[in-house]
Amino acid sequence: MKKILIIGISVLVIAIIVSVVIVRKINYVDTSFATEVSLKYHYGDKKIDVIVTDEADIKIIKENFKGVSYRDYPACGFDLDTSITLSGGGKSIAFCPACDECGVTVRINDSNRYINTKDWEALRKVLEKYDFTFPCV
Repeated sequence: MKKILIIGISVLVIAIIVSVVIVRKINYVDTSFATEVSLKYHYGDKKIDVIVTDEADIKIIKENFKGVSYRDYPACGFDLDTSITLSGGGKSIAFCPACDECGVTVRINDSNRYINTKDWEALRKVLEKYDFTFPCV
């Protein structure tokens, strides 16, 4: 009886670990494919469309957006007119930073998938170089 209980618990633990690994892999946002980063900031009187060429800026942007995404419905303000698009190898993904005080929260494309930036202050400083302003509402 004890042996069956140990085997049952072991199988359950293995199933939970495998499930967590699969979910993390499905929800992982990979930015390594990106060879181009473009910025769009159409807000108020600003109409900014720029391709980022500074390698250090590209690295900061890519590092901040890679990781595990999550499903949520935050009350933050997001807009594709204020977005950062990573593209390359036939793939493209847009990240929309919160336009209000939510700071670190970023919507992925026009979805209910989100990611938290790893270093909001570093990312904000890069975006300010290109005349982005946060909060922008």
